[in-house]
Amino acid sequence: MEDYLNRIYEDLWRCITSGNYRPGMLEQVGTASSSSNVALRQEKQEANDKKCLRELHGALPPVVYNYVRSCKIAKEIWDTLKVKYQGNEKTEKSYVKQCLLELGEFKHKDNETIELYYDRLNELILKCTRYGVTRSNLGYTLTFLIGLRK
Repeated sequence: MEDYLNRIYEDLWRCITSGNYRPGMLEQVGTASSSSNVALRQEKQEANDKKCLRELHGALPPVVYNYVRSCKIAKEIWDTLKVKYQGNEKTEKSYVKQCLLELGEFKHKDNETIELYYDRLNELILKCTRYGVTRSNLGYTLTFLIGLRK
């Protein structure tokens, strides 16, 4: 999503990462020239946030859109999606434990071809990498070899 939004316009991704924009947040304080600069900055942020909202809404399938329909700014959509699909810290720890458990119990099934067994291991490796569980190539190779049927 970062690459997609940056390709459209670099400031769109900043709407998500900075999260500084809130309607009416920037106060017009100081001289007339600084007030006009603040007003211009606020208008630019509002326009970028609207563009980002449109892009996010357009990129989401209808089922997912229902989760973020009430969100008012792009950062809020992003945070909602992160919680839904990544979970919180407790959920992430359980995913890490699950990956480690699956790696430890990884075995070649009786009715499984060697290709399917290899593909299943690669899926597990990708899953583990997503949650920060890393092993050396030798470690994964040993998992593969130890799990083979006799």
